[in-house]
Amino acid sequence: MDNNQKLVFIRARTRRRLLFAALILALYFSFTLNWTGFGATLAGRLGGSYITGSLLMFAGLIVVFIALEFLFIWLNRAFEPEGE
Repeated sequence: MDNNQKLVFIRARTRRRLLFAALILALYFSFTLNWTGFGATLAGRLGGSYITGSLLMFAGLIVVFIALEFLFIWLNRAFEPEGE
């Protein structure tokens, strides 16, 4: 692999990492909806249970973060150049 190919590979990997970081950051900031008027519906209980929309959103975000991390790792392995 020559220097130009390495540079292209590093740029592609950096773009993927920045996109991944931006998506994670947007999802983190979505949790701030709990403290705004847009998230007023998240404060209520779901049905007759003690689970609120905020708690469900928090648990869902954790699952999404883990799934996205697995996806990112899989994409890095899938696009790894041969011989590296």
